[in-house]
Amino acid sequence: MKSVRVEMEAGLRLLGLLCVCAAIECAAAAVGEAPVQRSAADVVASLKLPPDWIDSTPVEWDLNRPWKEARLEIRRLLALDEARVRQGVKLTWLYAQKGDIGDGHELPMYLFMSGNYGWALRQYPSFLERQRGQGPTHAYLCYASCLAHFGDFAAAQAVLEQASRDLPPAPWRITNQANIHNQLGDLYGQMGQASRAREHYLEAARLYGISDQPYGRHLLPRKAAQVHAKLRLMTMASLGAARLRDGAYSGRSIGYSDQGDIQVRIRVLGGRIASIDVDHQEKIELGATRIIPQRILERQSLSVDGVTGATVTCQGIVEATYRALAQAGWQ
Repeated sequence: MKSVRVEMEAGLRLLGLLCVCAAIECAAAAVGEAPVQRSAADVVASLKLPPDWIDSTPVEWDLNRPWKEARLEIRRLLALDEARVRQGVKLTWLYAQKGDIGDGHELPMYLFMSGNYGWALRQYPSFLERQRGQGPTHAYLCYASCLAHFGDFAAAQAVLEQASRDLPPAPWRITNQANIHNQLGDLYGQMGQASRAREHYLEAARLYGISDQPYGRHLLPRKAAQVHAKLRLMTMASLGAARLRDGAYSGRSIGYSDQGDIQVRIRVLGGRIASIDVDHQEKIELGATRIIPQRILERQSLSVDGVTGATVTCQGIVEATYRALAQAGWQ
């Protein structure tokens, strides 16, 4: 169980906000990519590949070992600190350069999972072109997330529509349809189109309930529960009008990991959220367990931007915080 604590005292709110903004800017610069305000087209056009940090990043791995072993090491590295994340990205890129990386889906996927969204944008179109007709739904979803991250919602919508026309055959078809509707709900939510978002979330929940996939069916109720949590959060009242009782409260929700729920403990002082503790089993969460509580504290709101690539974790933290706030008197 990993634990993260985020606190905010009234006199430090502005300083915390400045520090978080600076950290986000530094993180973007560290991977050679621009802040979110730049468009997807601008990022791709200006991107230097490989980025400068590739040369200075050490790799402690025998490249003669087979890809099936390397990919396990890469996933281990991607769940660690920024220096090791870079090692994992470099290792993936080196295997891609020598043509030993399976069907190639893991290069853009690991770029996406590591927060290298611009680099992933450069890689996904060629991969999807090679896989067209084979139903690479996960790749479509990641590509659309990258586009939405840079605010290109129309392009993201077009990618998801293409995914709906390029589904895998039965028995995986229904679940992948559900995944697409789930992400369309997220996309329309980002665009401020609540009714469209609700339509897609309801369809996603319905499809998860009737999927006939032969493996992993025990996880589908979790997916449906995550969708219903999003629907609940869409109807939340504003925290600004809430009368919260001082004290300590806790809540839990489903995250990405199937090893355990996300657990949140909040402390309310003077009717405001003063601290948030998050215990979790999430692996590659791109700092969401720190960033999302910080944003909730700064804004005193659950209507906060998520972290691209860690959507399920972000929503789990918000849902668990919502459950804790309900105990504090928030209706």
